[in-house]
Amino acid sequence: MGVANVLHLMNAGGLLSSALAAEVREVAEAALVRHAGRLGLDEVDVALYVTPWTLPETGVGGYAPLPHWVQVTLTPGNPNFTECWRTEIPATLAHELHHARRWRGPGYGRTLLEALVSEGLAQHFEVEERGEPPPYARPLTDLGALWSRARAELDTPTYDHNAWFFGSEAAGLPRWAGYALGYELVRRFLARQGRDAVSHVDTSAEEFRGARES
Repeated sequence: MGVANVLHLMNAGGLLSSALAAEVREVAEAALVRHAGRLGLDEVDVALYVTPWTLPETGVGGYAPLPHWVQVTLTPGNPNFTECWRTEIPATLAHELHHARRWRGPGYGRTLLEALVSEGLAQHFEVEERGEPPPYARPLTDLGALWSRARAELDTPTYDHNAWFFGSEAAGLPRWAGYALGYELVRRFLARQGRDAVSHVDTSAEEFRGARES
């Protein structure tokens, strides 16, 4: 039997008030139990800490670079934080825990196709928490044109991840392009194959390849 997941609220500097820290911990721990249970995930350290580098729309960010480590970052000074953190922390945890679980199977991936699938699956798992697609799943431009461009780079490990997922004027890519493409690719795959983002957490990216054309 695996070791229990552990949530670490890193607040030695007192950047969160004691009252807010207690509430954040309660919400995050409940979400960790809920999502890890769905994913069959254990032995994960989840670190929550204050930093200025989060999504400007929410004051919350996330990162899952390894199978046993997830970060959720908070900017309580962000004007949107107070209004949305109770939604964003559980949703972000859902997204990043799905990544951590996928790291234990096929991995996040090295090619653009693999990254699109990993991000698309994580967003669809996130939908279970939000009740709707996350903001970064919503296309800012014509997805058909973006897909035509992506198709030429799907199998290369030298694609520009930051440009595709966070936008680049120089590259002519809008913000969230990769997230929106990944969400739609997985949506089409799930509509055709059935089941959900948990069931397909170990499904190889190659199986998703033709879903965009269906």
